[in-house]
Amino acid sequence: MKYVYGPVPSRRLGNSLGIDPIPSKTCNYQCIYCQLGKTTNFTNSRKKFFPKEEIIAEMEKAVKLNYNKFDYVTFVGSGEPTLYKDLDYLITKSKKISEKPICVITNGSLLYKKEVQDALINSDVVLPSLDAGDEKSFIKINRPHPSIEFEKMIQGLIDFRKKFRGEFWIEVMLMRGINDTKEELSKIKEKIDLIKPDRIDINVPIRPPVEKWVRIPEINVISVLNEIFGEFNNINYPEDGHFSIYSFDFDKEVISILERHPMRQDQIIKTFSCFGLNKNEINTKLKILQSKNKIKKFNYNDQIFWKLNVN
Repeated sequence: MKYVYGPVPSRRLGNSLGIDPIPSKTCNYQCIYCQLGKTTNFTNSRKKFFPKEEIIAEMEKAVKLNYNKFDYVTFVGSGEPTLYKDLDYLITKSKKISEKPICVITNGSLLYKKEVQDALINSDVVLPSLDAGDEKSFIKINRPHPSIEFEKMIQGLIDFRKKFRGEFWIEVMLMRGINDTKEELSKIKEKIDLIKPDRIDINVPIRPPVEKWVRIPEINVISVLNEIFGEFNNINYPEDGHFSIYSFDFDKEVISILERHPMRQDQIIKTFSCFGLNKNEINTKLKILQSKNKIKKFNYNDQIFWKLNVN
């Protein structure tokens, strides 16, 4: 499928049926920790990138094929989903296609816009990120489009939270020596106190980040988090489970997943063993794709990961 992937295992959402209405690596951020690689289409313009009817048709098919196999319909993927201009239409249609709750995972940059607030208002969960407590750190970490102002972005989160009746979760990505100090965490917490989310998710780069100098914080950051944040949800552990596939075309399916979600080698073996392939056969197929420069292998945090080769 072109726009729908999964269900995939999620650390927060159980099994998530992903909807990706954005061309690969189309975003208004260039985050230093991005797991998908460098932003290739750096834009802050909302567009109808793909026909909404095609996306809906795939959603209907995927929901029927995966009946009772997923817990959330999640708008996320290979770019910033709020850049899709007909997102409100997709969310409204999703409510009719499936009874499962709708989640939108976003960087939150456009929530100051009324049309984006209106688009997300009927979601069940909205999950924006906030990795910095001031403009300087925001630019260093997220490297936003020049038209995005930090304080305006924060005010958008505050304003949307006041009117949104669903669950509003903030995710903070922590990185060693970048935003994990007591000073930086205190600044982030000050902004979160203004936003008043239902919960705070603390994450770390468990998958290979775009910038190789980005690292996971030391374990002693937990005591600092406890002191500053008090109650938070720790999600810095790998997801568990296999990824759903739609055909027996190994190359097509593995590339489709990696375009949106880097995978550990053990995840790939677990997922594609349903082909009747053994571990050695799967590893051989991965090496062939690697030799064709379709995918890349990374050793990160004592694990083997595979990502799409976008260079």
